Amino acid sequence: MTTGQREVFQPQGLTPFDGVRVVEVATGVAGPYVGKLLGDYGADVIKIEPPGGDPARHNGPFVRDVADPEQSGLFLHLNTNKRSIVAEPNSELVAGLAARADVIIESGAAGAASRALVARWRAANPKLVVASLTPFGQDGPYASYRAEDIALYALGGPMQATGVIEREPLKLAGNLLQYQCGAVGAVAVLGALRRAEASGVGAAIDVSNLETQVGSIDRRINYLLWHQWTGRNVTRPPAYGQAVLPFGYYPATDGYAAIIVVANWIPKLLDVLDDDELRARFATPAWMTDPETGGHLDAVIYNWLSTRTKTEAMVEAQAARWPVTALNRPTDLLVDAHFNARGFFADVDHPVAGCYRTPGPGWRMDNGWALRRRPPLLDEHRAEILAELADHRGFAAPGPPGSVHVARLAPSARPNPSAATVPGATADPDALPLTGIRVLDLTVVWSGPYATMLLADLGAEVIRVDNPWLFPTVTRGNVPRPAPEALDGLGPLTGAYCDHDPGERPWNRAGQFLAHARSKLSVTLDLRKATGREAFLRLVDQVDVIIENNSVDVLDKLDLGWEVLSARNPAAVLVRMPPMGSWGPYRNYLGFGFHFESLAGSAALWGYRDGDYGLNNPVFPMDPSAGLAAAVATLAALRRRDSTGVGELVEIPQVEYVLQHVGEYLVDAARSGVDRQPIGNRHLVHAPQGCYPCLGEDAWVVVCVDSDQAWRSLGRAMGDPAWAAEPALAEAAGRRVDHDHIDAQLAAWTGTMTAGEVFHRLQAEGVIAAPVLSEEHCLADPHLRARSFFRPNGSADVPLVDFPGHLWRWDGPPLVWGPTSRLGVDNEDVFRRVAGFDDAELAALQEQGHWSLDYLQADGTPY
Repeated sequence: MTTGQREVFQPQGLTPFDGVRVVEVATGVAGPYVGKLLGDYGADVIKIEPPGGDPARHNGPFVRDVADPEQSGLFLHLNTNKRSIVAEPNSELVAGLAARADVIIESGAAGAASRALVARWRAANPKLVVASLTPFGQDGPYASYRAEDIALYALGGPMQATGVIEREPLKLAGNLLQYQCGAVGAVAVLGALRRAEASGVGAAIDVSNLETQVGSIDRRINYLLWHQWTGRNVTRPPAYGQAVLPFGYYPATDGYAAIIVVANWIPKLLDVLDDDELRARFATPAWMTDPETGGHLDAVIYNWLSTRTKTEAMVEAQAARWPVTALNRPTDLLVDAHFNARGFFADVDHPVAGCYRTPGPGWRMDNGWALRRRPPLLDEHRAEILAELADHRGFAAPGPPGSVHVARLAPSARPNPSAATVPGATADPDALPLTGIRVLDLTVVWSGPYATMLLADLGAEVIRVDNPWLFPTVTRGNVPRPAPEALDGLGPLTGAYCDHDPGERPWNRAGQFLAHARSKLSVTLDLRKATGREAFLRLVDQVDVIIENNSVDVLDKLDLGWEVLSARNPAAVLVRMPPMGSWGPYRNYLGFGFHFESLAGSAALWGYRDGDYGLNNPVFPMDPSAGLAAAVATLAALRRRDSTGVGELVEIPQVEYVLQHVGEYLVDAARSGVDRQPIGNRHLVHAPQGCYPCLGEDAWVVVCVDSDQAWRSLGRAMGDPAWAAEPALAEAAGRRVDHDHIDAQLAAWTGTMTAGEVFHRLQAEGVIAAPVLSEEHCLADPHLRARSFFRPNGSADVPLVDFPGHLWRWDGPPLVWGPTSRLGVDNEDVFRRVAGFDDAELAALQEQGHWSLDYLQADGTPY
């Protein structure tokens, strides 16, 4: 059993990606992150750098506050377990490497030249998988446009609804969107690699960062559905707006605590706050419509926190099972008891950057993550790579002194699974990579269901198992049957229902559920009953993967832990997603992604420069990130099972995976001992960058000047005003000093045009810009429509509306696009076809209360 102890990381035998040969011809964040995910779990990754080196060597947080600007925290974080050689992408050297590789990751400019280069590589190596990660994809009106995180969040993410209405829309911190895009690329690459290893046919993959954001589970899908049902756009809440129940950051004596309250947590909250007047207020349902409820509850919470540190409040509330977490900073995390008890951070001794701590594994599995190589120096491995090419031995050279050498399989001995040797695998190149793979889905809320949706896209048969006697709060709405008149008050997340009406069986019609509901079968069982548990185990006998993200002890309490499931089906992979891991001081902590993003430090890095965290409305990037991690980890475990025939336990502590997405801040905090403060919409290196008003109601455009050349181009687009020609502004350092003045001048200029006019004018000059799109404009966006990104979906309960489509496209077989799931409709089919139940057994399940199309009250009547 995987315990999470540090010693299990030492490679013994096959790693998940043993024998996989990767050539990384990518800069930025998304492409190198794909290489990191594969390299950290055993792939041999050769990093092709331009003559000046990957720009990430020079750009990143604290780049000017450490001794060596050539080794920024961003580069150090992204490039563990890689070898470096300098070459041009179209060189014969790269062509030679491509001929012997399994995967190429590239991020060059989109268009005909990129497609021609990919075709050249693939012509020499038909098994090759090439993933192109670009801002807008390989075709479409914006294909040649440029972008940074802020532009992609403006166009694709819910930036219009992030921040407060009295201020400009607000981006997320750092490079979170590019990390998400890289994880999408890894899912696509591993799916294509599984197909290539079975059939001998590779693939060309097109990942548009914009589309990964429009299809993100962090609010955007939900908001797009809400708009189509109501005709309204989502915008930012008012500063310090009053909600009925807490939802945001509250001040403690030394910082802030992250607090959300949903209805079923109120008893726990009352236990902790111990206020008789508050108990009386919540004694009847009248609190839901009482306009004074929110103010009274806030006052009691403020008073409670006024005598507690953020950590004290977290520990006390969590002990009573009320989810509250501290808003941590990177330096807090480096000394945190939980992460140190789990041995999460790894120590690196770098010849230039010195000794520092770096994030460890994003997920835990035996013989998985290991720090086999420190980040490379520029061109450090040229001699050994050229020698390998010369003698055709492949990419098998030992690492530098002090590293762990992992024996690689020779080409003739590498795994080549086929339908005859691997459960569910197929050598048919027209079959999807997970054809024949069956997944039992025990997931809740957003992150777990997002993962299983991606596996269904790749061809897996996903069977969702729900207990009809336990309504899963948030997963299928906040309450089983909300009153229609309450929907507007609930807002676009929890109040989004098909046709803006809960209607019949609202649990099948809630936007919170529909956002991740496509292409899955649905069965119902009460696993607390012996008959339900045995029926579930008969399904386990016939599946390849079980995925769950419930509270950490749920499976064990049901006597369905790893030992039980593995004994029943030794070839099954169990993927668990406990927020804090299965052991450690915080193992039992509860909460949503918002809580754990706060605990993980990412939430403390974003916010208005001159505001406070009370202005930060909740965002949920952890949910798509953790869901993508679960899909990647599942594919990794299946690949190893292709060779061994044995299943395994995979644990994804969601907070530890999210820490990967702020890794550069952790590395630089470890090196400097200093935390970054929120910088609003600005960039740590580029200047200017911001969000500026335009003509129209609540209309905004973002602009990012990422080079001195782009600054000159911006001046040209503005008609070369005298203020922009000041010598002090010619270089980024001067522009950073004078950022406030530049912002005022830019706002005056953008305010004379529509956001679309600024967007196209600046992009024509090569300057990064993008409008902040509402749901209405996102659904109508000409680039997304030209790429046919939106696709109709629904079910017998949900009339067709446009949903964001698949997160990547490729030249392989079409990805699955099935209807949205409905509770319990597949009971008879699944238990008869999959588990082999006969008529009498099926009747018994129904009579014992396991089957239902409705969620049931204690007396057995539907809600």
